[in-house]
Amino acid sequence: MRKHQLTGIRALEGRHVGLALSDGSRIDDCELVSAGRHEVGTLWVFTNGEDTFVPLRDVLDLWEVAPSHAV
Repeated sequence: MRKHQLTGIRALEGRHVGLALSDGSRIDDCELVSAGRHEVGTLWVFTNGEDTFVPLRDVLDLWEVAPSHAV
């Protein structure tokens, strides 16, 4: 993912997203905490009860998903 693509992605901060990563893995239904500012090279997501920082270079695609609601 290129840094110039972050402008649109920042609109998804605080929402549930899915990520496709360059190693073929995915992170489904995580919360996008921050798409970074200035020279930060990571996305900050909250998934499985933990903060995770994903390098932008590893993100192939990002999309909004409806949040899952556990009963």
